[in-house]
Amino acid sequence: MKITKALKKIPSHIYLFFGIFLFIFVFPLIDKNSIFDFFGPLSYSIIILSIISIIEKRRSKQIRWLYGLVFLSLSFIWIMYFSQTNLINVISFLFNITIFISTSIIMIRQIIASKEVDTKVVMEVINGYLLVGVMFTLTNTLLWELDHTSLNIPSAEFSNFVYYSFITLTTIGYGDISPQTEWTKMASILFGLSGQLYLTIIVAFIIGKFLNKK
Repeated sequence: MKITKALKKIPSHIYLFFGIFLFIFVFPLIDKNSIFDFFGPLSYSIIILSIISIIEKRRSKQIRWLYGLVFLSLSFIWIMYFSQTNLINVISFLFNITIFISTSIIMIRQIIASKEVDTKVVMEVINGYLLVGVMFTLTNTLLWELDHTSLNIPSAEFSNFVYYSFITLTTIGYGDISPQTEWTKMASILFGLSGQLYLTIIVAFIIGKFLNKK
């Protein structure tokens, strides 16, 4: 009972941030095998489950379909883990990408609808940006699954996909891993631009809210 009360006091967006933190910084250090091994599906499952916590109660009835999508996505993630077939892998990644796109849209709407800039809004902005990186990781993994020559990646380790995706998103780009096909090149351009546009537009929006309040 005490644990339940303590968990309720934790802001809902902390759960999503914690899930993404594990995805970026912890699981890649643990999992030295293929992205399709245990920690890949586990990290995606944690993020997907934590997505439910960020949906505001007043909007929960309007987006019930998202709960069904979460259930289907979790099911396919673990079917993928046990089956290891290309078709299931592709379906699973498509479901996950759809969920993260939907979640990002929901979060942006919640940020726009917010009347003041508080800790919750700041966490939504951070989570939204990191989710773009997670989506890019999923996209790169899907493209690599369809064509193993699409990236000159040393091996299909979880850490390599996460590293390349976030390095590209932040436009650091060391060049040790690079896109080799038209699809991966276009994806790199798309997510590189998306990251910069997200930061520019959302930061400008928050500053505008802050100035209007004053």
